Amino acid sequence: MLTKVVARLKTGSIKNVVPFGSPRPAAPYVVVKEEKADGNRTRFRIMPHMAQSAANVLKLDEYTKSELSDLLSTFESDDRFGNHFRFEEPEEREWMGVGAVSDDNTISMERCFYAPLLLF
Repeated sequence: MLTKVVARLKTGSIKNVVPFGSPRPAAPYVVVKEEKADGNRTRFRIMPHMAQSAANVLKLDEYTKSELSDLLSTFESDDRFGNHFRFEEPEEREWMGVGAVSDDNTISMERCFYAPLLLF
C-alpha cells in the first residue's frame, strides 16, 4: 500500500514524495510512514516539508489541512496481496502544527490517515 500512497501523493502539488527511510529529496518534499494502528487498521503518517519562510508556513498549512484531504480522503486501491482498501479520515482530524526547523532547514507538519487492514 505504501508505494500506491506515495504514487497518489505525487499527483498533488508537491512532486517529491518518498517513503520513510529514503534519502530526502530537495524541498519541498513529503515523507510517508506506514504504521500499525489500533484495531484492524494501518496508519499513514504524511509529513510535508518546505523551506522555512513565513509564506511557506501558510502553504504548508494549506497543503496539510486541505490538499491532503482532496488527495486521500476518497482514495481506494488494492494492496500487493489483492486486498482492496479505502482511506478513512477520522472525524477528529489528526494533524500536528508546524514543527521546529529540521536539520535540512525545512519546516514540517504531520497528518494521519487510516486504512483498514482488510476491507474485502
